[in-house]
Amino acid sequence: VNRVADHIQSRIVYYLMNIHVTPRSIYLCRHGESELNLKGRIGGDPGLSPRGREFAKSLAQFISDQNIKDLKVWTSQMKRTIQTAEALGVPY
Repeated sequence: VNRVADHIQSRIVYYLMNIHVTPRSIYLCRHGESELNLKGRIGGDPGLSPRGREFAKSLAQFISDQNIKDLKVWTSQMKRTIQTAEALGVPY
């Protein structure tokens, strides 16, 4: 675990680390840049910007390089998170 700074983050990490007792790696990642991020805004349900789509492709390559067997992906229902997850090419 790296750069966990506040109470909520630490509780999420604690929960994830105690779901099962078998060792495993857990990767956490934010979505790629959204169309609203380009305007300096947050929130809403925009899709990814071109740069966000490039990030998603780079993330997919990184994950592919890790050779993760039986990868599980969790995402919210927001367009930008789904678009980021779709680039990985696995069920989410």
